[in-house]
Parts: sequence; structure tokens; C-alpha cells
Amino acid sequence: MMKKRLNILLLATLALMVGFTSCGNDDDFTASIFDINDYPLDRTQYSFPLDTFLKVNYLVPYNVSFIYRMEDVGSDMDKNLTPAAYDKSLDLAVLSKYLWYDVYEKYGTAEFLKKNSPRIIHVIGSKSYNPSQGTETLGVAEGGLKITLYNVNRLNPADIDYMNEYFFKTMHHEFGHILDQTILRPTAFNLLSNSSYDASTWSDTPDSVAAGRGFVSPYASSAAGEDWVETLANYVTMDTLTWERLMGAAAYEWELIDCDSYSDYVKRAAGAESLDTVGYYKSSTSGSDNKIYRRVCKRNADDTVALENGEVQWLHNSGIDGVAIINQKLTYVREWLKTNWNINLDDLRREVQKRQFVTNSDGSFVYDKNGLLINKLTAPSDSDPSKTLIEVLRDGVNQYKSLQ
Repeated sequence: MMKKRLNILLLATLALMVGFTSCGNDDDFTASIFDINDYPLDRTQYSFPLDTFLKVNYLVPYNVSFIYRMEDVGSDMDKNLTPAAYDKSLDLAVLSKYLWYDVYEKYGTAEFLKKNSPRIIHVIGSKSYNPSQGTETLGVAEGGLKITLYNVNRLNPADIDYMNEYFFKTMHHEFGHILDQTILRPTAFNLLSNSSYDASTWSDTPDSVAAGRGFVSPYASSAAGEDWVETLANYVTMDTLTWERLMGAAAYEWELIDCDSYSDYVKRAAGAESLDTVGYYKSSTSGSDNKIYRRVCKRNADDTVALENGEVQWLHNSGIDGVAIINQKLTYVREWLKTNWNINLDDLRREVQKRQFVTNSDGSFVYDKNGLLINKLTAPSDSDPSKTLIEVLRDGVNQYKSLQ
């Protein structure tokens, strides 16, 4: 039986600012809400190097307060949360600059970031579970002013996929909300999957099934606004191989059918070379009425696969072409970013990938013996081969120890 995955939720809390969609006109985001000239740093504190790095690299250039000392007043008091560890906060701070701020500044401007980035980044050490929903909140964007990130104590530079899922995809997701609140996405985007959004059952939808319906993730199928930012964030952070697998799944239509048992599932899920890529088994809590998702194909009267010239005949009875829909959504995101922010989505994505994975001198990616991309953060740095890239990034903080 396939393990039930914990679904992930990213929240955009818009109620804190009524009419925030007009913030570009009504609010002067270039004016500082923090007094950067009166920001005393205690040289005797162990945290002085990180505090100095955050002032120099976030507060002064972008008017952003990066808070890693958990504040009760800024946390969800209904949840049992723990603070972020110093070393994990340090890693997230340098990586956020390297993989988020530096990238957007390269293809935008420092002024663009100062005007549109959140005023506060608040990081929490523990996960944020929603027990009643069976979901997990990765991040919250509050009125475009604050982004909260959870699970920082599990950050691991050696695991790019995990970091993207929990942190960097979340950052691009929430930043996408802020930009969307400033200049609204095109109305035509909302109509592409208008009849397929479901705010109540998205968490029960497998990734591949969502892709077949034209969504880059299950959460994207919850609402048009989430679809928009999930399309942006997933495209920017997913490596080429992962994106190709997603689009491969999007090429199929999926159906949910009844089955008597797991053995019945094995029989009825047939239709391709590997069961792992064919069906998802859903066991009911009562032990009966089990169901499976399987890819839709032409079948005989006895439910066996009907082959033509030895080939499975895949069907699209709903008329939904997942690949075409995802590509159309990307087109809207691409044009919106270029028209309104003068940012090339593909350049942005390429830059993020190059900063995460090892490349050759010609810019092409390097693959290991298993055909996988190589983590650049834990590989020898170009500037100092005696150190890994993450160690060099940490030096940006540790250099301030000399001032103590």
C-alpha cells in the first residue's frame, strides 16, 4: 500500500490589509518602516555576526527585518511551535539571499525588491501542522508585509529537493502572492481551470492526478490565486528532471474506481510497465469501499487493457490536456512578469538552477553516474575549492566575528 503523504498548505492572509491590491499606489514601500540608523548590535552576544549580516544584507538595502528569534506576538498562538536554531537560521539567511534576493536583483533591480519584497521575514524552527485538515502549513504571507517560514530546524543544504519544497519554493510562492496583490494576474488565467478548482478536497489529490488536470501541484488546484503562484514557484525551483516527470504525468488522464482489496488494485491498475506510475491506492477507514486512481486507457469488457498493435491506447475522455493547460498557464505567468516587472521567467529559473546545481563551463548541467544533477551547495566552491559553496556563504556571516 502506498504511504499516505502529508499534504502541504501555503497561506496568503490578505484580510490584514483591506484593498491591498492597490498597495502599489497607496503605500510607499520605499520608505523605511525601521530606523536603520538606530539599530544597536551587542558585540558581546554570540549572535552578533548573524545580526550584523542581517542588518547589512537585508535591513539596509531592502528595508527587510529578518527575525529568527521567535516572537510570540508574531506567531500562531494556537499551535505548539519552537524557535529556530541559530545555525539553521544562519544557513537560511545566507541561502535566502543567494537563491532569492540575489536572483531577483540580478534580473530585476534592488529598487524592485525594496518596493515589493516583504517587510518582515519571520522564521520558526518547528513544523506547523493542521491536524483537523491533515495538512501542513509551509509558509504564510500576511498582507504582503510579512512572510513566516516554518520547519527551519530541518534545513539541510545537502538535500536540495527538501529545501526547495519547504523553503525556496515557499519563498517564491509567497513573493508571487505579493506581486499578484500589487498587479493582479490576467483574468484569462482564472478561466483555464475554472471548473476544476476545489478548495475542500485538493489535499486528497495525488501529484500526478493534479498534473493530469492541468495543475503543477495538488495545492494549485485549490484556487486560482494559489494556482498562479504555484505555477510560478514550481517552475522556478523544479530542476529539469523533476519538471519533465511532472509534465510526463500531465500527459495522462486519471480515473478513480472501486476495488475490493489491494490485490484487486494490483490487477485493476494494469496498463503500463510499472505499477508505481499507474495507480494510487486509497484505503478506506472502514476496510471496505477501497478505491484507486489509475491512468485512463482503452479497456476490454473484463477491464483488461485493450492493446492495439501491442500498444496501450491512452484516453482523454474529459477533454482536459494537462500538458497544454500547464504550458498555457506558464505563458500567462511569463508574459505578466515581463510586461509588469521586466523579469524574464526563464532567465530567473535558469539562474536558480545554476546556483543549486553544478554546471560545466558552457553552462550545461553536470550529472552523476545515476543521471542526477549534482548539488552545488555541497560541492567545492568556484572561488575557493578548499571549501564547499555553503561554507563560503557562511563565511559571509562569520567574517563579522572579527568585530567582536
